[in-house]
Amino acid sequence: MQNSHLPLSICLFLATVFFVLGLTHLFRVWRSSGTRGKAAADTSNKPFFFKLFANEISQSTRLAALFYPDTSPAQQALSRDLIAGAMDLSALEVRGAQLLGAILGGIVGLVPVFLLGPARIYALLAMILGAWVGWSYPLIQVRKVAEKRKESISKALPFAIDLLTVATQAGQDFGAALRNLVGSGFTGPLVVEFGMVLRQIELGKNRVEALRAMADRIQIEEFRSFVTAIVQSTELGSSLTQTMRIQAEELRRARFHRAERRAARAPAIMLLPTALFILPAVFIIIFTPIIIRVIDSGVPISF
Repeated sequence: MQNSHLPLSICLFLATVFFVLGLTHLFRVWRSSGTRGKAAADTSNKPFFFKLFANEISQSTRLAALFYPDTSPAQQALSRDLIAGAMDLSALEVRGAQLLGAILGGIVGLVPVFLLGPARIYALLAMILGAWVGWSYPLIQVRKVAEKRKESISKALPFAIDLLTVATQAGQDFGAALRNLVGSGFTGPLVVEFGMVLRQIELGKNRVEALRAMADRIQIEEFRSFVTAIVQSTELGSSLTQTMRIQAEELRRARFHRAERRAARAPAIMLLPTALFILPAVFIIIFTPIIIRVIDSGVPISF
């Protein structure tokens, strides 16, 4: 009888250990976030999983370095996502987080197996499923942060270009207009990126190279088109103000079309939850009274 409670005791012990470790990490992250000041703001885009298990990820990164060379296409694509999301992480750290997540997910997947005691095949499937979820979760977080930042930049870009257009129309050059935009008090990732462009220009890099470097960082096609238009305007000697005004309108139009495409996908996206949740509830509401009446009438029901 005592042996039958052994798996449950082990699971409760492991759950308690992980719970205490999680609370310890949460307290450490909370305490350090209040004392690091600006340094904490610079890493605010780091996903929560990476903050919570920072020390463990640093250990698993060493193991990940054996399997993921920096020159692989997957690592380079991941590095671009990290740069676009302004995350203070390397591609190897993400792979290390995936390894750690797979281990933790596999352990968590085994918990219901020990509690319910099913066959070994179910234990193996639960462990594989938990490991797969834990492996995928850090990568999903990274891509979500990168997409959120890119979306924020895309929304603010037309308005920022309008401000640059007004400033250049008033007689300022592009550098002065950019300086006014950065120092105007607006906040957000776009202002941060334009601040980097301004610093690069002040350090001697020409305007086109600084803008192209920004386009490589944020990975937004609309901004690449804007940079291409600026380059053509500079080479052909056309009006920079008129070029930026046209580009601002093009960006608004592209954003509107993107919203239309998302709205067009909404019915297909809603089909799955409708089929899984709404229709079964409707069938239960409709057929339950009928089944109850048939049972009360004494008519035999066979399936």
